[in-house]
Amino acid sequence: MTERVGFSAGRVGTIALNTFTESVRQKVYYILLIFALVVIASASFFAQFSFSEQLKFVKDFCLGALSVFGALIAIIGTAQMLPAELENRTIYTILAKPVRRGEFLLGKYLGSVCLVAVSLLFMGLMFGAALWFKEHRLIAEALAMAESTPADELQHTLQQIRAEALDPDILKGVLLIFVKLALLAVVTLLVSTFSTSMVFNVAVTVMVFLAGHLRGVATEAWGEMLWVRALLAIVPDLSAFNVADDIILGNVIPWGHVGKVALYGLVRTVILLAAAHLIFSRREI
Repeated sequence: MTERVGFSAGRVGTIALNTFTESVRQKVYYILLIFALVVIASASFFAQFSFSEQLKFVKDFCLGALSVFGALIAIIGTAQMLPAELENRTIYTILAKPVRRGEFLLGKYLGSVCLVAVSLLFMGLMFGAALWFKEHRLIAEALAMAESTPADELQHTLQQIRAEALDPDILKGVLLIFVKLALLAVVTLLVSTFSTSMVFNVAVTVMVFLAGHLRGVATEAWGEMLWVRALLAIVPDLSAFNVADDIILGNVIPWGHVGKVALYGLVRTVILLAAAHLIFSRREI
């Protein structure tokens, strides 16, 4: 059917809202989210380190959990969207209406991004709660030893605990994780435009996820080979979004760096979304 209707943000918004609603009703989503919240909350109960090391461990552990579980939610949540529409044959009803394929695909993607954003919000709140709990527990332990601790040393310890717990760079780390997950979602959507198997969609994107984090290692090892460099240019550099090590070491992360990495992710996302639309618009349905 020839597409003659103009682009409509309203139709895109409706599709995105319906996609988000359908995604949050999936049992696998609740299983992943609840498990992620439990894992993040458990980080605050580790106590075999010093005051500073305990908070660093909580931040490192929780940022890792946000990245891994967020990636699983982004990949699995997006991988089943198009196959489910085809299996249930609802895509024929939608595209039979004055809805362009580009609107349909963009709506699906934005619905997936909303799912990722809400998931990160809940996990981020649990992360904050774990830090708050650990901070107050460490302060209470430090005050309990006040009689045997010099006043200046006690004051330094309390200041260090509060500084570690209220690290503003954590928000920058979470923001970059969100951009990375949005990029993973569009990679999954791109794969699903030419595949009808959810398992295949998940498997390919997981391989891209692993390759993206190992891109730096591969570049150092085989970067001199032309075909390797060409292949690596296709794979997004997901390690660029990981600033957890800098946060743990106490290195200040400039907003300029955050903006540069976020722009890289946005450009990659737009390119892959355009590629997905190109494939989907020519697909026989």
